[in-house]
Amino acid sequence: MRLRRTITVLSGAALSAALLVTPVGAQPTGTVGASTTYQVDARHDGSLVDTAVGAPPLSRKWSRDLGGSVSYPVVAGGRVFATSAAPEGHGTVLHAIDAATGEDAWGPVDLGGTYWWSALAYGGGRLYAQNYDGVLTAFDPATGAKRWSVTLPGQSSFTSPPTFRAGVVYTGGAGSGGTVYAVDAADGTVLWTRPVEYGDNSSPAVTADGVYVSYGCEQTYAFAPRSGEPLWRHETECSGGGGRTPVLADGGVWVRDDAGMTPSVLDTSDGRRRGGYEADGWSPAPAFDGRQGYFVDEGVLKERHSRTLETRWTFEGDGRISTAPIVVNGYVYVGSESGRLWALNGATGQSVWSTDVGAPIDEPDEHNVSAPLTGLGAGGGLVVVPATDLLVAYGH
Repeated sequence: MRLRRTITVLSGAALSAALLVTPVGAQPTGTVGASTTYQVDARHDGSLVDTAVGAPPLSRKWSRDLGGSVSYPVVAGGRVFATSAAPEGHGTVLHAIDAATGEDAWGPVDLGGTYWWSALAYGGGRLYAQNYDGVLTAFDPATGAKRWSVTLPGQSSFTSPPTFRAGVVYTGGAGSGGTVYAVDAADGTVLWTRPVEYGDNSSPAVTADGVYVSYGCEQTYAFAPRSGEPLWRHETECSGGGGRTPVLADGGVWVRDDAGMTPSVLDTSDGRRRGGYEADGWSPAPAFDGRQGYFVDEGVLKERHSRTLETRWTFEGDGRISTAPIVVNGYVYVGSESGRLWALNGATGQSVWSTDVGAPIDEPDEHNVSAPLTGLGAGGGLVVVPATDLLVAYGH
């Protein structure tokens, strides 16, 4: 299969490290140095600290046309990984790109699949790729060598991006009810499964204390990470709708649903509803930096306190903000359907830099199997943006 391949390198091969610069009042609390799954980390809180990413403005380091709609990137180990919809037929393609040069490090690799959905996770020195048919494969991230591959049993539709934590890969499947899976990252053995309603579209959010998934009508579950023992379940009386990936922040499970319900905050300890906030159920996942939360709703970015849920500042941009935000060193990055990327001071909402990426930056449609799930990523001195068929890297 031939892929369109365009590389624009706008700087030297070496990416210079810059000093960490944090806006006054911001207190970065995120993952250090790498984006390892959807919305940066296993908590999906969109927050990252990377001393190699200096304060904006940033400059474009390289741009790649991957020949089809591009997924969220995984950025780790000197590589940028992403999948793209196959330019011909069905399935997706895995790309491994040298973070410094924008050149292929290895591959590309055909992941197959009935539709154009696939997703990635990184951890334990391996890269994990999952396609729509439930084929989960572990690769050596340095060479592309396949370490193991397993077809997850019992379901036919897989649209829940995998999450790695502490030697285990967690994901979900649907088709006949729903199933949550815990897979040994060393050899692909399925360690445990648990039945759930629906089972699609929700990338597990994981800590040492729990595996959290949320489906249609806020049907939210917590399981023990090692044993799979049910810890609690949050149920509602609504019907219909569809779930979204939950976010773990400030002792809460932040869940969204498109059945017309107000997005909820559940207590991580028992699943009780702690509160809610006004937003469209289709809104993307919020990001957090300590108790500062960043929410996109109807094309506008709002900052809210995670406990009071008070809106303290609003950034309208061009009114077409589409991405889930991420926070890097206290700066909030968001993109627009117009192709605009902004960096904002997370404490004040002031725009400190913006640029035209060169193509529309699509919203993260968590119910769409005609393209991989998209989103921003960062790590290794870069902020990485999927913009339709492009993957664009910015840094110093």
